Amino acid sequence: MLDADSNPKTCASLAIVWPFAPGVESYAAWKLAISRLVDVAIPVDTDMALFDFHGCTWQLPEAFVQINGGSAISMSRPQSVIEDRPISQMSIYMLIGGSVVTDYDGLKQTQIPGDVVVVDYSLPYEAFTPGYEGITLTFDRARAPLGLQGDVHGTMLGADSPAAKVIGAQMRTLIEHINELSVDQAQSAVDGILRFAATTFPAAASRRMRDDLNVLSRAHRLARKRMPDPDFGPEELASELGMSRSKLFRSFEPHGGVQRWLLGERLTASLQAIVRTAGKMKISAIAHQHGFRSEAHFSRAFRKRYGMSPSAALALTQRSQGSTLYLSWAENDAGTESSTAEAWLASAQAREAEAAE
Repeated sequence: MLDADSNPKTCASLAIVWPFAPGVESYAAWKLAISRLVDVAIPVDTDMALFDFHGCTWQLPEAFVQINGGSAISMSRPQSVIEDRPISQMSIYMLIGGSVVTDYDGLKQTQIPGDVVVVDYSLPYEAFTPGYEGITLTFDRARAPLGLQGDVHGTMLGADSPAAKVIGAQMRTLIEHINELSVDQAQSAVDGILRFAATTFPAAASRRMRDDLNVLSRAHRLARKRMPDPDFGPEELASELGMSRSKLFRSFEPHGGVQRWLLGERLTASLQAIVRTAGKMKISAIAHQHGFRSEAHFSRAFRKRYGMSPSAALALTQRSQGSTLYLSWAENDAGTESSTAEAWLASAQAREAEAAE
């Protein structure tokens, strides 16, 4: 029979409770505590004396377990911070109260209670919350199960998904009982959560990528089909895709928004027409064929994107045998036809600049 002194040490001895009451001192300590990880701020119109951050951390042999919350804050880890303050960690985060608006390297979404997301600190992200409560498991990427070492940054499991419910229940139970567990038991519990997550997040990331690519592919086909119609815009695209306007806008946030994407499609197709026909079509006809309401509107948009007017691009095409070379490039790499004309234009501009020197 073991005596009391031989009992394993419980995690209660590892608990670090945030020691600062709301206010200026708490803000300064919070900012310093996470300065290695992210740049942080609070809204400019916020009374510093009301700033709140609270929580508890347990440092296990191979993971940090945290539960914390606070008032309105913003956090960012841009590429400059990644290069200046590199770390080798990842985390799984579950929101249990409030909301968080995030941008994970171009993947923008809103997290609500019950959602679970994986974060890779080697990649950029931004987050803003008007107030939150959450649980975080932080671990070293190199020690993570293989499934969490792939392209899963920003992958979110919705609160209604069975996998999120399982991970959420595990994280809540761990927090509820961690002070009663031995250090080894707590680490084992974290390892179990990570192993389950490693079977779930890669599949969710793959499904998300497939869904995004499917929407983009269908939108591309519809945009090309409806190109001559100047009234074809986000509302019409959403209707023909069978999507709500809000879902369509979320899907195209990484591309700068629906309007910007549609304009890009019109300009790319217009450049293709200029290069392919090499003077057989007038600029006014190309503008009309690609949904621009006037030649002046077309010229302004074209110049802003390509740094030259449509007529200058046409003249360059005629001087450089654009049609013949473009068709050759497109035939050799049909899968990237949409970018072939732009690649050819950049190459032709470079050759002329070199010849002029």
